[in-house]
Amino acid sequence: MNTSITSQDQLAYSLIELLETYDNIDITGVSKIIGTPAQISCIIDSDKFTGFNTTNLRITGNVDSITLMNISSNTTGTIESES
Repeated sequence: MNTSITSQDQLAYSLIELLETYDNIDITGVSKIIGTPAQISCIIDSDKFTGFNTTNLRITGNVDSITLMNISSNTTGTIESES
């Protein structure tokens, strides 16, 4: 089953919850994903999400430089970090 998500801001954990239900999750229409570094990394590592490569991100909590580099190499969107 496939689904498409369109919203201004989407919480990363709610996207991750969709992994149990859908084979493909199109997030091209999401303006910004908000989540912890681990949650954002989970979305990147999953092969079920499409459209992540242009999504803007707001990272909550502390993020180390290696994780931030991995996240930034997977999107052309803007990355905001708040700790």
